[in-house]
Amino acid sequence: MPTAETNATGTLQDIGQLDHSVTAEYRIFGPPGTGKTTNLTRQIRRAVERFGQDSVLVTSFSRTAAAELAGRDLPLSPDRIGTLHSHCFHALGCPQIAECNVEEWNKDNPHLQITPKKQQGRLDGEESAGDNSAEREKAGDDCLEQLNRWRGMMIPADGWPAVVREFAVRWQHYKDAHGLLDFCDLIDIALRDVPMAPKNPSVIFADEAQDLNRMQLRLIRKWGERAHYFIVAADDDQTIYSFTGATPDAVLDPDIPEDHKIILKQSYRVPRAIHARAVRWIEQVTRRQEKAYLPRAFEGELIRLSSGTYKSPEYYILKTALQHLEQGKSVMFLATCGYMLQPIVRVLRKNALPFHNPYRRSNGFWNPLRMGRGSSANRVLSLLVAHPQFGESSRAWTCGDVAIWAEWLHAEGIIKRGAKKKLSSLTPAETATIETLDETFEPGALEALLKTFEGDYRELLDWWRRRLNATFFQRAQFPADIAAVRGPQALLDVPRVVVGTIHSVKGGEADVVYLFPDLSGEGDAAYQQSGAPRDAVIRQFYVGMTRARETLYICEPESGMAVRI
Repeated sequence: MPTAETNATGTLQDIGQLDHSVTAEYRIFGPPGTGKTTNLTRQIRRAVERFGQDSVLVTSFSRTAAAELAGRDLPLSPDRIGTLHSHCFHALGCPQIAECNVEEWNKDNPHLQITPKKQQGRLDGEESAGDNSAEREKAGDDCLEQLNRWRGMMIPADGWPAVVREFAVRWQHYKDAHGLLDFCDLIDIALRDVPMAPKNPSVIFADEAQDLNRMQLRLIRKWGERAHYFIVAADDDQTIYSFTGATPDAVLDPDIPEDHKIILKQSYRVPRAIHARAVRWIEQVTRRQEKAYLPRAFEGELIRLSSGTYKSPEYYILKTALQHLEQGKSVMFLATCGYMLQPIVRVLRKNALPFHNPYRRSNGFWNPLRMGRGSSANRVLSLLVAHPQFGESSRAWTCGDVAIWAEWLHAEGIIKRGAKKKLSSLTPAETATIETLDETFEPGALEALLKTFEGDYRELLDWWRRRLNATFFQRAQFPADIAAVRGPQALLDVPRVVVGTIHSVKGGEADVVYLFPDLSGEGDAAYQQSGAPRDAVIRQFYVGMTRARETLYICEPESGMAVRI
């Protein structure tokens, strides 16, 4: 039977002012859309005013969440805001990280290869296995994830599965031989050897604490007891990182005085129709903190589709999404696994609809329009910027512009021998004159290029696309299609479509959300059980449902392996 923790009586005004003889911990429970970040920002400012900017430490599960706090112009230096892993990494002297140095491991263990990680991405909480559940790139990735999960839950090694114990021995030997620590070691060693948080702060804030596992929260509480007080901001109902060992119990235990618990009641996001279903849905879990949780004053809509699965979104799903976009709404497509989003991504590309995932910027599949010097979108813009139809910001090409869009062109019959190398040696900001172009392009190609300026900007785009090296044609197709169909400015505008897994967008929102109810085989097996495995699936879809500000579409399941909301 579900059980609920009750009687939270704390207030935001009393934080830091109460009796700390039992604990210095305060818990702020922030259900979806209740302004947890806003209230936490106020508490941080208050603490800085009282103790000084060097006496406050802010940590969060991901750098995205930490950056959101930092972006609110907090009076803190950058090194006082970061992920828990990042704080530990610096406290331990910036050791070499094992997951970023797996070349020798992969040579010696071909059957247990591990995908190399980008150190900063992992320290920032950007890379998440939950984005692609059931899609491990290499065999060793799953073993390492399982090992980290058991360690994070602080279960003794004799309670681990035999295969995990065997992997752990081999992995530890590799780390010892090469002088490496893995990401879990950062927390484990800090918990054992670092008695206080960096610079011994008076106040510690732990945001998104429901995503932290038992080991991570134990470190927060160890450091917190050395502070004047500390705040754990969480929503146990949104605990969805179970694959890292995160559990509601880790947040809810140990119990603390009721006047140290604060519940934010009013949602400023979730409308009544969606709120009512979401609350009934989450009440199925076996343990949670009971919360007075109110919807915003808007009816909203919850629509169950009888047509359109994650495998066939090109008809009704696309049609309704286009209608919402034409009305100026933002749209979000959510699934439990990355592979379930591939069909909608293909449809969006086919229809030249810009999309992104601002919560997982490192994921190129979800962010094909990322702006970087060598990105395909930037090459298209560098090409079109000189055309009069580009708009108010139209200007002459620079040598850097020409170099970047010419780099992907066939050389034969188009670019003179040695011209690309010469272009790269010129000052990028220098204006590309007609002489520059004449020295770069063969006469016929240049004549055709200049003629495109007499017509529509699409003629210039077509000139470029027809001369692309085949190696780069596919990479250029999507941004070029968008520019052709929607204009060059569409590449600069923030996309109004978000695509991602439920894990990837936690903390995000959109006017309209399409939620695919399907599960992987592993997810369905968990949903068919009782207790913690089923609860994890319920919480995952609770998070998905509560991203919607106005309209929630529950899409048709592709098979029987799906939840029934």
